[in-house]
Amino acid sequence: MNLVAINQTIRAMCSEIGSLGCSKLDWRLLTEEELLYEATSCMFSSQMVFEVAVAAADRVRAAGLLSWREITTRQFPDYEARLLAMLDEPLSVEVNGRHRQMRPRFRNRLSSLLAKTIETIHKGGSSLGKILFSARSARHARKRLAEAVSGFGPKQASLFLRRVGFCSELAILDTHILDYLKIARGIDPKPSALSKLSSYEKIEIEFQRVATEFGYAIGCVDLAMWITMRIAKREGLL
Repeated sequence: MNLVAINQTIRAMCSEIGSLGCSKLDWRLLTEEELLYEATSCMFSSQMVFEVAVAAADRVRAAGLLSWREITTRQFPDYEARLLAMLDEPLSVEVNGRHRQMRPRFRNRLSSLLAKTIETIHKGGSSLGKILFSARSARHARKRLAEAVSGFGPKQASLFLRRVGFCSELAILDTHILDYLKIARGIDPKPSALSKLSSYEKIEIEFQRVATEFGYAIGCVDLAMWITMRIAKREGLL
């Protein structure tokens, strides 16, 4: 599958997807538990396939471990242990059309990151909602989230902001988007570079140029590109 075919497929996908400016979620109406659930899904997705990350976050929420009332009265060492127990059991997940029993990867690390995040935010007298309401812009919100949420880099923070409907102009530079940029622009950053906000934003600017060339909103282009590149790789076309 050459670049011309890839671009044609992305354009076709964009015309079907349309603009993602109108999210199904409105962050201003979400409870703190709902915001924590979205943050947990994004945090977990940095270490595993997104479908598995969502299933793990679903289990943590179902156990009541994202309830803000419970969190504010719970001892954090016990909280982390309960998180780990929830993640230690296999999950039934549908990946690429097949149901599989899977255990989340890096369970100890993820339990620690989520517990640390909640402890940091709670002890600071803040919340994800307060962070969003106090943000001056999308980029400022991303910076604040990357500082407050353990395990959040620029990509995870951008994904969170997209999922809760805060904005759609920030790029989510995951591996599929980077694969495209390597083919189309010769951009091949080291993984460590993407953890730095300044480096991430330089690549994001190049992606914004690409989105402009396609003639669609950034959120629409990166979703269409993600779908196109993911399927192409899964089918052995790249």
